[in-house]
Amino acid sequence: MSVRIEINREKCQSYNRCTVVAPAVFVLDEDRKVQLADPAGAEREVILKAAKSCPYRVITVIDETTSEQLWPRGA
Repeated sequence: MSVRIEINREKCQSYNRCTVVAPAVFVLDEDRKVQLADPAGAEREVILKAAKSCPYRVITVIDETTSEQLWPRGA
């Protein structure tokens, strides 16, 4: 199942956790803000783990088939 990844760059505090968990998917740009490198660069579970590792909940993960927001929950 594929997912859509949305990033709130204004909230990014450059903790770099997402890039450690999924380095093929997330990178930090020259401003040290997260951006997508390759949205298909890891399995869904790895992308979710990377999103959950962010203390500021900068990354939103949505199931493209059902449009269900997988992370953060309850948003």
